[in-house]
Amino acid sequence: MKIVLSSRGSRGDIYPILEIASALQNEGHEVISGIPETFGEEAKQRGLNAHLYSEDSGKVMKEMGSGMNASKNGLSFIASSVSQQLDFMLEEAKDADVLLASVSEIAAPTVGEYLKIPFFRLAYAPVLPGNQPHPLLPLQNLPPSLNRLSWKTFQILSRYILRKFLNERRKELGLAPVSNPNKYFTDKSHTLLAINKKLAPPSPDWESRYRFSYTGYCFGHPEGELPQDLEDFINKGEAPVYIGFGSVHIKNPEEFTDMVIEASQRSGKRIVLSRGWTGLGNKQYPENIFVTEDTNHSLLFPRMAGVMHHGGSGTTHTGAKAGVPQFIMPEIIDQYYWGNNIYKLGLGPKPISSKKLTTKKLTRALEEITEDKYLVNAAKVGEQMKNENGVSEVVKIITAGN
Repeated sequence: MKIVLSSRGSRGDIYPILEIASALQNEGHEVISGIPETFGEEAKQRGLNAHLYSEDSGKVMKEMGSGMNASKNGLSFIASSVSQQLDFMLEEAKDADVLLASVSEIAAPTVGEYLKIPFFRLAYAPVLPGNQPHPLLPLQNLPPSLNRLSWKTFQILSRYILRKFLNERRKELGLAPVSNPNKYFTDKSHTLLAINKKLAPPSPDWESRYRFSYTGYCFGHPEGELPQDLEDFINKGEAPVYIGFGSVHIKNPEEFTDMVIEASQRSGKRIVLSRGWTGLGNKQYPENIFVTEDTNHSLLFPRMAGVMHHGGSGTTHTGAKAGVPQFIMPEIIDQYYWGNNIYKLGLGPKPISSKKLTTKKLTRALEEITEDKYLVNAAKVGEQMKNENGVSEVVKIITAGN
């Protein structure tokens, strides 16, 4: 089979696509992936055939902002890339058997419709409208009636974006204009929810309305070893707590680093601090703090007493599978959703965004994250997720073509 994949965004958006592409290629399929040029070297190392979108993912994330502004900026960025998406997918998928694209690729349903090939939409959050909170909304504890209203509000915004950036190209292809975004994204696609059903349960009304499958998160393989100096630090004393923001940028990384140093001293907790894309660190540290560059979370998290992070879908699922408590500091998009769910499930303290954190609050979170109630609940979820393999489920579904 020839299978075309496409995605853009941060590491959490791209690495599952790379994992799926690698698995498909290993099965002997012809695979081409459209990804940002930021990840070109990673694709090359895997031996993948990749078309590189002219996108600096680090710059995009830095300019995203936070809260509702991030959601608006994210939608605008996705919309502005429609022509690139269409040009790549229309060319490469014209003789393809299957098209798989992440939810960021709003042109993908048009390509599937025009070429009359099966289209699968890969999602890292519950993107199907229903009674559940909208994953892009910071307010996560609204009643069902207001949740439904929030989905309608986002649909209005999506309608404007689609009309402005997509309908002209659809007219060129001889396709009818899009007037109902919900039907556009769901009616002619199979949505693959690359998430864990316990962490993100379905809305009761989905079954009668949408074609979807829960696959579980598309984890990579925990290959290799931790750097020796990090390994030595971990083995020196009690299990440390991980703190990091991954590919998310925060406004004052220097101030946040100072807060971490002070909170670690007050709480007595040992810390593994990840620099990430936001650039934490660059100071002198007491001996109970270790600063690391990018590290394989699948190897690192099971060695931690707890993990404190931005709440991206991938990091949240990796922490859950590792069976460790989590404290989420949401900044953008679906991170508020994951933070709220981790708290509701008893897997960690109540989430607080970085801009609302104080040394006192961070100290308290460091103390709370290792409480027995969180340790016990996290261990149970980790045991339930230990055999989860979203990559193999996605491959099985899309190669069946239905």
